[in-house]
Amino acid sequence: MLKHWKLLPCALAACCLGLLVACSEKTPELPWREVRLNEARMLAYFPCEPEVARTPVDFGTGDGKVMVSMMGCDAVDSTYALSHWLLEDAERADDALAFWQAAVLSKLKAVDGKNSKSGAPFVPAGAMPLSRSIQATVEGEGAAGWTMTTHGVWFARQEGRKARIIHAVIYAPKPNHELAKQFFDHLVLLDE
Repeated sequence: MLKHWKLLPCALAACCLGLLVACSEKTPELPWREVRLNEARMLAYFPCEPEVARTPVDFGTGDGKVMVSMMGCDAVDSTYALSHWLLEDAERADDALAFWQAAVLSKLKAVDGKNSKSGAPFVPAGAMPLSRSIQATVEGEGAAGWTMTTHGVWFARQEGRKARIIHAVIYAPKPNHELAKQFFDHLVLLDE
């Protein structure tokens, strides 16, 4: 038994290396759950239990502050969020999306994936077919000097003469286009 003792460190190192390789090949399974947004009449799937808040925001559209409903949560190393607000004039929905995108995307560089191009249309079933209904992945430096990736989609749904302006986003330390696609593809606008 003593003669094999010298091989123990090598065996342990080999086992640890095998475990590291096995762990790096698997992405942790997230506990996706359906969340119903009654006010926006839509479903979303979050990988964590979202917290809900409302706050007035001025997007620079000339309408002053509008009440924005938000929900979001943190899972693994990322933040998942969805926000929406009601625009009084549906004809101005494309402009409202442009203002919101400018607030989020300014001074950031695009980070495209194999099947994910920033600025590509994103119009889920039931959404208004607007030129500013897009998806984008951008990267920039945070206040503390760290790099942050933002995966986002913007779209609108008509509600009579008004429009619901919607933005879903993932903030992460690095791009993960597959995870973003999973989050965004499960945004479902419900019928009236």
